[in-house]
Amino acid sequence: MTTAFDHAVRVYRALGKPQFAGAFYRGKLKVTDVLTPSLVRLAEFDWLLAPPMKMVVDGAEIEVEVKVSVGQSAFFSPTWAHLLASHNFKYAAPEVYYVAEDDYFSAEKIETVNSRRYAAILSLLKVLREVADYCDESLSGLKFVFLNKTKLELPVKYEAVDLRDVPKVKDLEYDMFETSSKHKGQRQAIIKVILNELLKDTAEDVRFTKLLSDFTLFTQRYKDSYDLYIAEFSFEKVLDEVKAHKLDYTIKLNKVFSDIQNQLLAIPAALILVGSKLTPKGFVEWQNSLTMLGCVIFVALMDLLVRNQYNTLTAILDEIHKQTDLLISKHAALLSKFKDPYEDLEKRHAHQRWLIRIVDGLVAAMFLCCVAIYYWYSTSEYHWLKYWFTH
Repeated sequence: MTTAFDHAVRVYRALGKPQFAGAFYRGKLKVTDVLTPSLVRLAEFDWLLAPPMKMVVDGAEIEVEVKVSVGQSAFFSPTWAHLLASHNFKYAAPEVYYVAEDDYFSAEKIETVNSRRYAAILSLLKVLREVADYCDESLSGLKFVFLNKTKLELPVKYEAVDLRDVPKVKDLEYDMFETSSKHKGQRQAIIKVILNELLKDTAEDVRFTKLLSDFTLFTQRYKDSYDLYIAEFSFEKVLDEVKAHKLDYTIKLNKVFSDIQNQLLAIPAALILVGSKLTPKGFVEWQNSLTMLGCVIFVALMDLLVRNQYNTLTAILDEIHKQTDLLISKHAALLSKFKDPYEDLEKRHAHQRWLIRIVDGLVAAMFLCCVAIYYWYSTSEYHWLKYWFTH
């Protein structure tokens, strides 16, 4: 059924340069067969303030002045800012309304960017009202109170400039009000916990706008927390799992070095043995050559052992990264609470890698010393090097 409000919108859209003044608008238009019935109906409802109906003839260019509804059930607004500043429209939309700024008419169901954002915020308020332990509705506005471990007050304060997309709010609304939705009480508890975590350190007056700006993060944490719940997980269980992984990998990292500790004693022993066995008997002396060959074989075996430990450390680090990635994919909302143990493991890995490098360096230094002794004993007493050291 076409109402006076519908006719007021039709006439407004036909104006050239409309102007608003309180509860009416004015502007010029050319009377057509389409507009005449609307002007007649507006006159019947006493909404057509000017001109007199006798001037409304086809083809005439007239200046009209039309009264419009600005009540709580129907509201004609020049801008979104004006709409949100009127009555309690920040918290509940009028039954029918028109916003000239976007040429948006709620009865037509053709949404604009701002109308979509406005509807999303109203859906969010519906969810918050359902979750809140108390709603304070007074002349000063609407405030939600959430009681968890601490009390959180969330005043609903926003302006037209704060209108923004609130992704997945319809999914959240479905979870709260669909009769087939499971674990409604747990979902509400999860929402209260996340609201407290996100907003407790934010000033009250800007908490709602912060929630709007961080709503993607809010919905992700909500999803992750609920996934934990339905998987029969809890924060403590996940934390115990992380601690068990840390202990296991710490043992593995420590074992990489402890596995070669006994072989480390062979490094100084090999140097002492080679140094005591080498004698100044010339380059082709078989005893010296065989001793040096044994040194080369020992160094080659130690090098293989060190390289194997490097590979083991790399494999363990890959396992740590896989566990971290698994934690991110499963419990992204809790990552900040569990990342420290994995960071400690990476530091431990770096420390063990430096120890293996030191062992590698000691083996290389021992080999160089043995080569130097062998070369010294294999040269004649008139060699330039000996002459340089002895003179």
